[in-house]
Amino acid sequence: MGLAGLWYSNVQTQQANEQMRQANQQARDDRTLAKEGQITDRYTAAVGNLGEDKIDVRLGGIYALQRIMKDSHRDQPTIANVLAAYIRTHADKPSEKGQDVSADVHAALAVLATRDTAYDDTFAPVLRSVWLPRVELGPTQVVRQSENGEERMLRIGGGARLGSVNLNGAHLAGAGLSNAYLVGADLRQADLRGADLRGANLARAGVRGANFRGADLRDAKLEYNQLDSALTDATTKLPSGCAGSLGPVPPNCTAGGGPSSPGYG
Repeated sequence: MGLAGLWYSNVQTQQANEQMRQANQQARDDRTLAKEGQITDRYTAAVGNLGEDKIDVRLGGIYALQRIMKDSHRDQPTIANVLAAYIRTHADKPSEKGQDVSADVHAALAVLATRDTAYDDTFAPVLRSVWLPRVELGPTQVVRQSENGEERMLRIGGGARLGSVNLNGAHLAGAGLSNAYLVGADLRQADLRGADLRGANLARAGVRGANFRGADLRDAKLEYNQLDSALTDATTKLPSGCAGSLGPVPPNCTAGGGPSSPGYG
């Protein structure tokens, strides 16, 4: 009887443990579903705000998407693509009377440029032909954020993270892109006159036809011969010793790539 009782007790214990395991798993599944439902609702509301007439409502939608991107890393590529589409749609032509980039476009670009790219999967920003003159995305950028009816200033640091970005034909005259990460970017035919690109990483970037007249490229990382296919003049500030194919390979100009890099010929 003792052995039978012990066996029966063990069976009951195993059944109780299995029931507890299943209950815990169900509780985790329920929490996951609830969280996903909340994120879906937040995403739907945020995207809906992007279509509103009032700029403060649109700003709220943009920063709501930023918060969702941080809360749900797997949704980052989708949200980043939405922000890129928003920028393309709202910066597809020059602003009226030469005004600066609107606050909502600037905010969307700032969120896109400061995201954690480790969660991008295969996403790469597509911003071709956009008009973003004098936009500031340097390490000391400050943007205005509207939240719960109150405005506050948001300081962004570290330089823009725009690796592999497609800025083909974009208008970025006077833009502040110091220390920007632009590795593999498509800058062909981009207007970068007077742009601040000090310390920017332009390795493997396609720059055929890009206008660097008056641009500041000091301390920028460039590939040897890269600038041969771009437009420069006496006012272009080049990295020390970097003059395209002329002279020895300088420290900031690596020995490969350039205009003949894949995809940018």
